Amino acid sequence: MYAKTLLPLLAFLLCGFADAAHAAASRLAPGVLVDADAGRAFVTDPAGFAQAISLADGRSAWISREPAVPLLESGGRLFALGRIEARGVGLLLLLDPATGEVLDRVAFDVPEHVAASLVPRPKVRFGIEAHPTAQGARVYWREVALPLRGAYLGDGSDAERITEGAFDLLLDAQRNLALPLREPAAPPAAPSVDLAPAERLPALGERQFRGLDDASAMASAPVADPVFGARWQWTLRARGARNAVAGPALPYAWLPFALLGETLLYRTEPVAGGADGRVVGHGARLVAWDLARGAERWHVDVLDPVYRGPMPP
Repeated sequence: MYAKTLLPLLAFLLCGFADAAHAAASRLAPGVLVDADAGRAFVTDPAGFAQAISLADGRSAWISREPAVPLLESGGRLFALGRIEARGVGLLLLLDPATGEVLDRVAFDVPEHVAASLVPRPKVRFGIEAHPTAQGARVYWREVALPLRGAYLGDGSDAERITEGAFDLLLDAQRNLALPLREPAAPPAAPSVDLAPAERLPALGERQFRGLDDASAMASAPVADPVFGARWQWTLRARGARNAVAGPALPYAWLPFALLGETLLYRTEPVAGGADGRVVGHGARLVAWDLARGAERWHVDVLDPVYRGPMPP
């Protein structure tokens, strides 16, 4: 549950905060985009539908009429991964960011064994990210799969199978088209969530974590907790600010976060704990924390892309 085990998984899922300067919204976590200037976030709810959420109060301005996972806001469009009940093909949706209405649907090819979907599946992780280009967007996808077996064979056949690819989404007044790249291409390297010594801010300690768009930093320290055994007390500081501010005490040493004035926005993983016969917890959430009051302002449940159910026999 804590930093040593969660940071590699969360960093893999996060896939970077790339090209935020060219997009209207920045990618906080899979299926969560934050547009601070417009005061809104685009999220994927637990059922797989996109929503536009007000950063002021967490209320939904619209919900998509079909499943959609927001990937990128750019050029007046919201790019989203749609759901298609077939392997070997994926679906991109172009949505109106103001209303959630579908402007166009664009199919793209993947190998026959790949299901281009963020719906959690046993021993399969599918990740996708989009980056703006002058013509539209470049989209990278990656599937990591483990064989479903009841026993470890030890012969190398249990190794991960990694399949990945990329394509350009070309936007045109007449037709929008997904064009596979002729040569293999890797997505831009994501900045480490750990700040290097030269990047750290004063009075936050030796280990600091990067906030959205590198606009802030956070440090966390363990504190005893009767329910979870330990929590992590967050301390945050915006770049250019004179002082650090105390944040919440959370069961995680790090989570994807953004410091927006006196509001801390973070995307939490599912969590559960118990004491004295009590079990408390919740699923994945986007949470707004009021730093001035030291209390949660609102939260919304969001899609957890990691399968956490029982494994097939």
